[in-house]
Amino acid sequence: ELFFLQVSTVPEFGRIVIYTTSLRVVRTTFERCELVRKIFQNHRVKFEEKNIALNSDYGKELDERCRSVCELPSLPVVFIDGHYLGGAEKILLMNESGELQDLLTKIERVQHPQECLSCGGFGFLPCSACHGSKMSVFRNCFTDSFKALKCTACNENGLQRCRTCAG
Repeated sequence: ELFFLQVSTVPEFGRIVIYTTSLRVVRTTFERCELVRKIFQNHRVKFEEKNIALNSDYGKELDERCRSVCELPSLPVVFIDGHYLGGAEKILLMNESGELQDLLTKIERVQHPQECLSCGGFGFLPCSACHGSKMSVFRNCFTDSFKALKCTACNENGLQRCRTCAG
């Protein structure tokens, strides 16, 4: 319950948050995520993409947020101003009707949408400490032996947030 309070107090006014996946295991889900991303890119609005394949915390956050609106999450999931908007089908319908464009008038524009040169637009890079191995080496000063420990600088996939575009 504490986790929900943390999530709900995140200031998202004037912001778009899209939960997606880059995993191609289920092709239709991947294609829906691509479609929704392209719709928002075509509107040239700033949005934050939370790729649950790259960070499991985003998946937990999404489950918690969808539980509060009694929806089962089916990727992609879009929130505008912190409010649940819907998935690919709803976004597609709103885009075709012009309703989405009206909703996006208060959202910050992106002049020249371009991918980050550091991470290619994923928002994550291999860990600078362990290079994605998820292990760091610890040397015992008493025996001069080395022991592998879990790296604390990255997530469960050996990734860190991109400092260039994700802050």
